[in-house]
Amino acid sequence: MLTPSMTKSNSIQFRSKLLTIFLLASLTFVSSRATEWGLGDAKKVADSLANGFRVSENESIELNPSAGLGDYLRYAALNSPSLKAAFHDWKAALEKTGYAGAMPDPMLSYGYFIENVETRVGPQEHRLSLKQAYPWFGTLGARKDIAWEAANAVLGKYQSEKLRLFYQVKAIYYNLYYLGREIALTRENMELLFFWESVVRTKYKVALRQHPDVIKVQVELGKLEDRLASLEAMVEPVAARLRAVLNIDENIVIGLPEEIVINEQAINHDSLLARVVADNPDLIVLGHLIDKERAGVSLAQKENWPNFTFGVDYIRTGEAINPLLAESGKDPWMVSVGINLPIWLGKNKSKKQEAQARYRSAEYRHIDAKNRAIAVTEKVLFEYDDAMRKISLYRDGLLPKAEQSLNANYTAYQAGEADFLSILDAQRLLLDFELKLEKAMVDLATKRAELEMITGHEIETDGNKE
Repeated sequence: MLTPSMTKSNSIQFRSKLLTIFLLASLTFVSSRATEWGLGDAKKVADSLANGFRVSENESIELNPSAGLGDYLRYAALNSPSLKAAFHDWKAALEKTGYAGAMPDPMLSYGYFIENVETRVGPQEHRLSLKQAYPWFGTLGARKDIAWEAANAVLGKYQSEKLRLFYQVKAIYYNLYYLGREIALTRENMELLFFWESVVRTKYKVALRQHPDVIKVQVELGKLEDRLASLEAMVEPVAARLRAVLNIDENIVIGLPEEIVINEQAINHDSLLARVVADNPDLIVLGHLIDKERAGVSLAQKENWPNFTFGVDYIRTGEAINPLLAESGKDPWMVSVGINLPIWLGKNKSKKQEAQARYRSAEYRHIDAKNRAIAVTEKVLFEYDDAMRKISLYRDGLLPKAEQSLNANYTAYQAGEADFLSILDAQRLLLDFELKLEKAMVDLATKRAELEMITGHEIETDGNKE
């Protein structure tokens, strides 16, 4: 378990970063090669990842309050229990491919004649048999194909889990950033209200009796103090969510991010939707399940064909009654061949129909998942574009106007041409616009992360959005 020590050696940090880079590169290799590689390649990558996870369990990675998003993503890739569970699911499915297409075990049997069978050359005493079954041509290959496609489907689930994990980390991190900005802006507005209070006191030279404008400022300050207390209390629950996702100790301090990277470029809808159809991890999983069920149909069709069994028998024979007989005590050998008879046509027909129904079900699930993925992507794209619109609206339009309104109301109040309530309303509106701008920026970053989770790739931007 991670310790809060801040004195880890540079060598450990360097090895940890190298290990993280290797694991992330391996995950990318896994996702891009899943349909191209063979069993040997898959096992090499699985063994390397397993070794990387083992090393990560023995080396602590330093996280401190100044850790950034990249640090959290690296730590999540190395230490997330859900990601490790998904990895071991894949490794288990991969190991199954090693025996799914193997020959049945040979059968060795021994027999002892309780009552010896007398023959001309002597009594038969013991019998040793060795038999090997041979499934019909292509049966073993179909079984291995089923196991291989099942393993690739589990691999897709592992990749999907990694993408979901990274999205969770990013979403919580952006939420922490927005919470920090809310706290900072609320404090700034409180400082401004303290200034207004001093202005009002100076203007009216309050003595024993307070002016109504002073009371209004104090009421507004009380509301902001309550809001600030609630926001500060929210920090720990959100930080606890990040600790849970990262699997770190509750004593580790999670700092509020001071900035986040915002990419405000437009996204080409058509190219992104095409990438979702081609590379969405959940659709890739269902594609492998279709291939698995197709191999299942091929296997079921072979149920009408027989399996063969070849064997060899050795019989131990004692001495004949007449020991002078030329072949006395000769041990006979026998070879045998057997064949099963698939005569229960109804059973075999049901197996084929079951396999075909599973195959059709997998196809329709893929179509349904594709439709839902496109619908979700369209919704997220709308929210992404809407966040971009709001950023432009608040930053370039409403915020400058709100600042001008506040300054104008302050000037008018100083000249006695406006009441103090106008200043409070203008300041309240400015705070609202500042928070909405920050919210729009966080929404943009979050939606971009969600699109990357859906597509399985970093998003390419295009200024000429369609």
